[in-house]
Amino acid sequence: MYLAGTPLPPCSGIIAQSPDIAIEIVSPTPRDGRRDRVEKVADYAFFGVRYYWIVDPQLRSLEILARGTQGRYEHLLGATEGRVDTPGTDGFVLDLDAVWAEIDRFEASETRGE
Repeated sequence: MYLAGTPLPPCSGIIAQSPDIAIEIVSPTPRDGRRDRVEKVADYAFFGVRYYWIVDPQLRSLEILARGTQGRYEHLLGATEGRVDTPGTDGFVLDLDAVWAEIDRFEASETRGE
């Protein structure tokens, strides 16, 4: 995600400019979950992504990390419910209860075969 005021990368070709925010939805398998929480953290930090959001639908959790001056991520926020003021987004509020309810609705429709 590129925030307002950040120059956008070209529409095609290799992206050399890091986004302001990378949002990762944690995969349900242990191997992929580890990759999302460990390996990708290092990759995104190396690429220069300022904020890394980790959304875990199974744990119903949100973690927000910020890239510090040493080029490593620091934990800024952890939440599981309620309305969250997201760091670095100039007033964007994420309603986690609504996010989890939407996931429940989607999973129920998948179970019914809709």
